Amino acid sequence: MLYCSYDLFTSLSRVWNFTTDDAYISWVYARHWVDGEGLIWHPQLPIVEGFSNFLWTAIAALVLLLKLPLVNTMKVIAIGCLMAGLMALYRLARLFFSPLLAILPVFIFSHYIGSVWWTLKGLETPLYVTLSIVLAWQVLKAWGYAEENQRKEWSTLAWFFTNISLLALSLTRFEGLIWIIPILFFAGCQFKHRQFPKQSMVYSWGFISLLCFILPYTAYFIWRIAYFGHWIPNSYQCKAMAQGQFFLVDWDYFEVLLPFLVASLPYLIVSRDCRQLLLWLPSLLYALLLWKANPVISHFIRLFLAPFALFSLLPVLGVLEFSSYFRLKIDSKLLTSLVIFLITVLFSQGNEPNYLEKSVHHYQERTQNRLDVASLLNQKAKKGASVLLGDCGLIPYMARKDLRFVDSQCLNNAEITQEPYKDHLDLYAKHLKREIKPDWLIINFYPLEQHGDSLDVLLKKEDFFEDYQLVRTLKSGFNSDDSGEKIIDYVYKVYRRK
Repeated sequence: MLYCSYDLFTSLSRVWNFTTDDAYISWVYARHWVDGEGLIWHPQLPIVEGFSNFLWTAIAALVLLLKLPLVNTMKVIAIGCLMAGLMALYRLARLFFSPLLAILPVFIFSHYIGSVWWTLKGLETPLYVTLSIVLAWQVLKAWGYAEENQRKEWSTLAWFFTNISLLALSLTRFEGLIWIIPILFFAGCQFKHRQFPKQSMVYSWGFISLLCFILPYTAYFIWRIAYFGHWIPNSYQCKAMAQGQFFLVDWDYFEVLLPFLVASLPYLIVSRDCRQLLLWLPSLLYALLLWKANPVISHFIRLFLAPFALFSLLPVLGVLEFSSYFRLKIDSKLLTSLVIFLITVLFSQGNEPNYLEKSVHHYQERTQNRLDVASLLNQKAKKGASVLLGDCGLIPYMARKDLRFVDSQCLNNAEITQEPYKDHLDLYAKHLKREIKPDWLIINFYPLEQHGDSLDVLLKKEDFFEDYQLVRTLKSGFNSDDSGEKIIDYVYKVYRRK
């Protein structure tokens, strides 16, 4: 536990200044909301749901309303979520293990670099992970599972918190509803084994679910459809079903999970415990959900962190089952602790200090370039100017509010996900040239891959850039480990209409 605490503290301190550009997208919406303009990308552009983390955006809006420093406050909230999540993971593990073994899932999850990396990036990840752990913990508590030497009894209070957690999950991310499936499978398994509450309690549980989850979420969902006009947020339409992407995100998760999956097999093969469904089924569901997802959205298994946190109990159960089967002379708890420690340290990517510091420095240079672009626009762009930008986040947040940022990606651009431009980006390129005619262009170029964004390539074919002059070029990169030379991996090109 001391090692986990030290590792977390030192790692979090190293990445404190690391805020991802995507975090500012939600904060743009939050700022407009607080200003009384609604949940919009810009007052003069069509309404679009370019965010998919409503509850996190609402928290950001509250922070702005209270006039607190947004970035630092959101990071403090995120750290609080991480700490609460680790405590909840320990309480969940105590329903399976002794106090010593219950620390091991906490160690597995906190050791993995993604848990720290995504805590301070400004996104909803730590909140979502914590809610998923609390959900699984409270489901088991509701069904009467208890820690060692505690009386087992059904808990209506735990069922209340189950529904509150499920509601919060569904509001935090659009796909949060998927967590209903593990609960239903678990309930079905319990019913099959005749472990179900009395009829009177079932009625009270049904009333609680109606009052605390079904009605509130239905009201939110109806409002969403009425306000944004679409069933699915733009972010999911853009990135969850990317063309030409197959199992890339799943494969990243499988590589992280593999050693722990192998360690889990002894338990998964022999156990008929219904509780295991809550531990491995979320990983399977997310693998199916993200089979065509764009890998840019899930660096360090961001979207799999919640399933991974629950899966972290299974290798401990597997090693414990294996050691118990052979009845070795060594204490099974001690052996399990040693094996899990070695597997985690040897096969799981930890919070390596040099890597974290280099990554933060690398990203800060790109962040400074974004600030320079925003400053240039603030000084040179005329009032109400339109700006075509594919890297929407920090730049629109720091730029003047009168500037209209047209997202060249589909995230905050309602037109690209609707007919006639849906799946026809070439038509949208013609639309930009003939009708929108933005006053400014900010183009991203990736020197290592020798290409820009897809829309930029199509615009060149339309001779779009003949009407623009290059104003500034900003480059960022990293120092090579071999030669020490700086390698440029990201370039901004700023154009102004002639």
